[in-house]
Amino acid sequence: MTTLRNKDSYGGYGDRREGDRREGDRRKDESVQSERLAFTGRIAASIAHEIRNPLGNVSMSVQQLKEAFTEDSPWYKHIEVIIRNTERINFLITELLNCARPPELNIRPSDMHEVIENVLDSIRGSLSTQRIEVIKKFDSKLPIINVDREQINRVFLNVIINSIEAMPEGGTMTISTSIEKDLFVVKIQDTGEGIREEDIIKIFDPFFSTKSTGVGLGLSITYGIVVSHGGRIGVESIWKRGTVFTISLPIE
Repeated sequence: MTTLRNKDSYGGYGDRREGDRREGDRRKDESVQSERLAFTGRIAASIAHEIRNPLGNVSMSVQQLKEAFTEDSPWYKHIEVIIRNTERINFLITELLNCARPPELNIRPSDMHEVIENVLDSIRGSLSTQRIEVIKKFDSKLPIINVDREQINRVFLNVIINSIEAMPEGGTMTISTSIEKDLFVVKIQDTGEGIREEDIIKIFDPFFSTKSTGVGLGLSITYGIVVSHGGRIGVESIWKRGTVFTISLPIE
C-alpha cells in the first residue's frame, strides 16, 4: 500500500534506484500490514468465539420467551427488538471471523469484466441517486481468470461502495482494467474527499473507519480475499482530491 506522492524526475540510474526503493518500501508495507492483520485477527477470533457462545444461549432463550406472548402483548415488540439485535451481533461476529481466517475459495474461470458489470448493475440505483458518473476503461483483451467469483464480486462491491460513500455530493468514478505481465489489474478511482495521509496505513485494519456509521470490516475482509487469491490491493489518495484503489490478481 502506498501513498500518492508527487513524482520527481530522475534519469538513468536514478530511475532504477528510485524504482528499487519504492518496490522495497511496498514489500515492507505489505509485510507489516500482513503481520498486523494476522495479530489482530487472532485476537478478534478469540473474542468472537467467546461472545458467540453466550449470545447463542441468549438467542435460544429469547426465541422460547417469544412463544409465551401473543402479538398484541406489550412485551412482544420488545422481544422482537432483542431478537433483531442478537441477529445483528451474530452477523458482526461472522464478519469479524471472516477477517480473521482465510476464506474457503471455490475457484473457477470467470470473466472479470462481467463480474465488474454485475456489481455496477446491482448498485445502479445508488449511483444514480448520488449523481455519480461511471467511466469504464476496460482492456480489450477478455480477462478470464481463475477466481472465486462470489468472493471477488464482494471485493469489487466493497471498494466501489467505499468510493460512492466518498462522493456524497456526486462525482466521477473511473474503473480501468489492464493486463500487466501475469496480472489482471483493476483501478477504481473516485473524485471524492480522499483519505488523510496518516490514515492510509490503517485503511485495511479491522474496525478502522472514517465514517460515523461504519463498522470498519469491509476493507479488512476485502484485503483478506485478495491476498487469499495470491493478489494484492493498494490505495493511493490525495486529501480533498480523490482516491485510487488498485487490485492486482494473478492470471495463472
